[in-house]
Order: sequence, then structure tokens, then C-alpha cells
Amino acid sequence: MPLEQPRNITHLQEHGPVPEDELPTSVEPYHREAGLRFFVVRSGRGGDQRFNGVAIRIAYLEDHDREKVLRTFLDENPQLVEAKQRRALTLVIGQQGRSWSKLASEVLGDYYDSVEARGPNWEEDETQECPLCGEEVNRGGLPAHLTRCPRKS
Repeated sequence: MPLEQPRNITHLQEHGPVPEDELPTSVEPYHREAGLRFFVVRSGRGGDQRFNGVAIRIAYLEDHDREKVLRTFLDENPQLVEAKQRRALTLVIGQQGRSWSKLASEVLGDYYDSVEARGPNWEEDETQECPLCGEEVNRGGLPAHLTRCPRKS
């Protein structure tokens, strides 16, 4: 391990939790030994959970406040709140461990307009563009459209 404090550790001490790409240097094993961790939701075996793109990993130190880590993660990944119902996102975050699950239950209320478990409610006339064919589909109807999308591979 280097004699002086690693730059990534110093950066996190000064700035708190940050997206991985804001770290000043690439992450090396000695950073982990010094307490650097990453927060990102996972699915299956080791892959990042994907919702309208890739979830941005948040670098933090073991002694950082977990609520700040989670809020940084949610602020950097607004597509998660859009794509998932509140209860489902709580479950996905809970896969990181019981303490994260409890924290998600407390924090996610600030990220949804509704107190209902169903997450955001869209107006019937709101649409979104299919990323494959460009067709406008009703908001929330993209998964069903993708099963029959003409440009689906």
C-alpha cells in the first residue's frame, strides 16, 4: 500500500459518496483495504440491474452515512424510480442486505409522488419513445410493446 493516503480515499473523505466516474484514479485492491466500497443494485449473478440503461455505481467509504450513499445512488439513477414501483425498488435495494432494505423503506418515500406502493402514476396520454423502433407508446406500456416490436432482434 502506498505511504500516503490514496487519492480516491482522500477524494471520498472530502466529497462524500460520488459516482464511480468522479474518482480521480482507477480503483486498485489497496483502495478496498482502505475502506472504499461500491453501491449498485444487482440482478442475477453479478450483473448490474438495468433499467432504461445501466445503473451508475456509487463509490463510498465504509464509515459514510448509508442514507447519504443511498440518496446519492437514487439521485444519480432517476431511471430506477421511473422504471420500478416503490415496493419493487425496495426489494431490489434490499438484496444488498437487511440494513439497506430498512433504509430503502424509509428513504424511497421522498422519491415517489404517491404514498401508494405502486410508484408514479402517469397520465393516460403520456407517451415514451421505443428505443428500438422509435414508435410512441403509452407511458408504462413499453414492456408490452417490446414483446411485439418490429425492430426486436
